[in-house]
Amino acid sequence: MNKTEFLQLMRFPNEWLSSGMYVDDLFVWQLAGYAPGHEEGAEHNRNGAFHWWLRKNPDKRSLSRLLDLAAADPDPLLGLDVLLHLEKSPHYDNELALQASQLFAARRPADA
Repeated sequence: MNKTEFLQLMRFPNEWLSSGMYVDDLFVWQLAGYAPGHEEGAEHNRNGAFHWWLRKNPDKRSLSRLLDLAAADPDPLLGLDVLLHLEKSPHYDNELALQASQLFAARRPADA
């Protein structure tokens, strides 16, 4: 299976490829853990991709891309959960907070 087929199977937004954030190392890591049927829980693979990046202590530019990807995820709750983790990054600043508020304004619960 190639990277594009895997991304489609796991319902990753196309932006993962176009932004350059679905790198070969991430693909190899995810493919190694794949077994037929995992596509039924595709959100776990997408969540895993975000956390793969978070373990790498992404710089501000990568955090910005991850914010865009979290907002584009087909599972709004997954996107919001990822946002909470991104906000804890030492590189998260006021500029990224503004980006997040614009991207996630319609997704945040009223009491958040």
